[in-house]
Amino acid sequence: MIEVRELWKSFGENHVLKGITLKIPKGQTYVVLGGSGSGKTVLMKHVIGLLKPDRGSVHVGGIEISSLHGKALTEARQLFGMVFQGAALFDSMTVYENVAFPLTEKRRGERIAPDEVRRRVIEKLRVVDLGEEVLPRWPSELSGGMRKRVALARALVSDPQVVLYDEPTTGLDPITTDYVDGMILNAKRALGITSMVISHDIASAFKVADRLAVLYDGHLAAEGTPAEVRDSKDPYVQRFLSMWFEKQASEDRSA
Repeated sequence: MIEVRELWKSFGENHVLKGITLKIPKGQTYVVLGGSGSGKTVLMKHVIGLLKPDRGSVHVGGIEISSLHGKALTEARQLFGMVFQGAALFDSMTVYENVAFPLTEKRRGERIAPDEVRRRVIEKLRVVDLGEEVLPRWPSELSGGMRKRVALARALVSDPQVVLYDEPTTGLDPITTDYVDGMILNAKRALGITSMVISHDIASAFKVADRLAVLYDGHLAAEGTPAEVRDSKDPYVQRFLSMWFEKQASEDRSA
């Protein structure tokens, strides 16, 4: 579904991506791990076409996103749903208006029946375990976990082929983080969606990923299944993962 080929990107003397190549099969969840400033967000912005590569290409669903401009790029972006860091709901809109927003914006100028919009909003809220009672609520009336669920419903409402998650568990407590992980897994099971997640949350990444990549110094320091990444001999990957593995071992001994 997504293929990145020899992707290079620099900002002046700052060489952020240095020949990144990766493939994300249809229906899988692919997590890109890395520390702050490692280039995770830059990579995701190339996937959705917000940035153009210095060299290389990005293909999504057989379309070369990196070569598109204007109307063609706008149309190609309808392949995507996006879950932003912090949910990024519109404070001045109800839950219903937030979730319906991609439909009303994308279809401006087209005729779409209000009852069809409502049907799709309710359908996607059910995917994330929310009922009709939340429709009239304001974002300020929702917990952090509920805001994340509404954000995912909004990303799903236009039936995208790919959902991009930007640090979905940042700033959340462990219980809410676990719920968000379950939400990502359930969306994949229910809808067969291809997902790309950028994160520095190692525990969450190993829980939701079919495949993982660890980004360091512009390169993929490791890439593969969670087990393959866990067994990587790369010194940075070992250092990056070591604290989490030590914590897990300590918890296992305590149990």
